[in-house]
Amino acid sequence: MGLGEISELCYRITESYLQLPNRTDIITETKDAIRLTREYLLDDIFTRWSPINGQISFSYNGGKDCQVLLLLYLSCLWEFFYINGKTSQFDYEYQKFPMKLLPTVFIDQDATFITLEKFISETSQRYSLSLYESRREVSKNQNMADSFRDFLKIYPETEAIVIGIRHTDPYGESLKPIQKTDSNWPEFIRLQPLLHWKLASIWSFLLFSNEPICGLYGVGFTSIGSMESTVPNPYLSKKGNDVLPLQFEWEINNAFGKEKEGETKTVHVSNLEESDQEWLATVTDSDYYPGWYLIDDSIERAGRIKKGKGK
Repeated sequence: MGLGEISELCYRITESYLQLPNRTDIITETKDAIRLTREYLLDDIFTRWSPINGQISFSYNGGKDCQVLLLLYLSCLWEFFYINGKTSQFDYEYQKFPMKLLPTVFIDQDATFITLEKFISETSQRYSLSLYESRREVSKNQNMADSFRDFLKIYPETEAIVIGIRHTDPYGESLKPIQKTDSNWPEFIRLQPLLHWKLASIWSFLLFSNEPICGLYGVGFTSIGSMESTVPNPYLSKKGNDVLPLQFEWEINNAFGKEKEGETKTVHVSNLEESDQEWLATVTDSDYYPGWYLIDDSIERAGRIKKGKGK
């Protein structure tokens, strides 16, 4: 599947979600969140920076927020192409999608879970990403700003970078959807059209999409950092906690395309690599609910620990 085909698929996923009945408050809020993100992308961003000539790059790390934003970005990329195609002097059906790969950057600074690394590689192929990955042996000794500075030296045509940060993330509270980088950063425009999203909406849309999800989320992770700073979320432990309800059973059972697959309760998570299973056994002896059982934004990062601490 090329970039045009996967973009069209993401467009159909998004449109299908927007047509869902408002069965729950979460679905209603998610539909509103999708509409606002699309408005930012189609009306405010794509009208100022072209998404098809390298002016925009996408920051991708394989996490749930980035993946949701990528699905929406590709959906809007298809809509942008479709709208422009309709106004062309040539018949739309004879026009070729103008891009083969989506310019993407992954700053790899710390020891990364093998499961996440493989998921990034697999989804880079699935979503037709032209992925620039910083060299860990270099970037681990750099701050994030210098790593992006190296990226821009190789891709100087980049004027803006799409970033999947939310208001509930550290330092995210005061951010704006479109803003310049700080003075100590290389100069580019930060495009942040996911700021207004809540955790529950992230899970609702991602689970409905029926797209593959990183396997770490299936074993209790809710926010993924480095191996030195991340453990499963303790609020999802099955030891000593109350039984947790699943808020997204309808989205899972009625996910996009499942009527063709004949599947209902399955969530497509990537394989948990053996090395990560062995590591997990050294940091916890508990079983965990999957990450999508947590919808409380205030404890989403409870599995993040300071480097140097033990279990």
